[in-house]
Amino acid sequence: MYVPIAIGLMLALLAIGLASMVGFGIKNVAQGKQELSKILIFLVPIAIFGISYLALGTFTDAAMATMLITMAILAVMLVITGLRTTFKF
Repeated sequence: MYVPIAIGLMLALLAIGLASMVGFGIKNVAQGKQELSKILIFLVPIAIFGISYLALGTFTDAAMATMLITMAILAVMLVITGLRTTFKF
């Protein structure tokens, strides 16, 4: 009995948080506090999810593939950043 209510409240809080992040992101871009390219970086996981969903066909497989691909990209970027700062290029 309490589980559907808890899930509903959690989804409502998630929607409110997402809407406020989008709203403040648009406001900051309009005021010149943030660059649009830095805001658009957040769309990369959504694009990865969309591509993996089209390739795999199920939401759960696409979600797992998105997580693994995003973690692999993160690991590669950490190595590149570490090498760049170590060798100063």
